[in-house]
Amino acid sequence: MPTQPLRRCTYPNCRNRVKSGLCDIHRSEKGKQYDKLRGNAAQRGYNHRWRIYRSEYLKHNPLCTMCKDKGLLVPATVIDHIKPVKNGQSDPLFWRADNHQPLCRYCHSYKTREIDKRGYGT
Repeated sequence: MPTQPLRRCTYPNCRNRVKSGLCDIHRSEKGKQYDKLRGNAAQRGYNHRWRIYRSEYLKHNPLCTMCKDKGLLVPATVIDHIKPVKNGQSDPLFWRADNHQPLCRYCHSYKTREIDKRGYGT
């Protein structure tokens, strides 16, 4: 089966050939820039208070909701914000329990990568 020819990296003046989007060099650069702007976990509001809340929440909600919907019983390890928050604890949705769901790491990564990037969970 024929394959599409490689295209130029979409970064200005880059001559690297890729299947689509950015080449490995510029994808890595873009990620580093994003990480600098994003701040660390504590700067985003995930401090001691959050860790205590997380522990209690997961005691009362021990199973991943996405896995449970598929008939699987997988322990939850992460609290996901159903509608993503932008400004840490100053965001009104940060502490709202109705905006939280317990997920396993795999489902949280999937949701963050596939669902949230499409339109912030809406």
